[in-house]
Amino acid sequence: MNGFLCSSRAYEYGGWHFEWHYWIGPWPLKKDGDPRKRAGRKFYKDIDEFIKMDKEQREEYRVGGGCQEF
Repeated sequence: MNGFLCSSRAYEYGGWHFEWHYWIGPWPLKKDGDPRKRAGRKFYKDIDEFIKMDKEQREEYRVGGGCQEF
């Protein structure tokens, strides 16, 4: 049996660990990988350059997530 398991892509940039949702954009994660309750101005200011990067440049900072075939 073949299938795929997909999750949001996780990145590390500017001292932040966050995931990228295609419908809402970046969201910060706690150290244990759970989403934080809030994403404040400091978070968006610190990753502003990341947001402006194209998709290929963002992949350099990817640390997990996406689709995996099993």
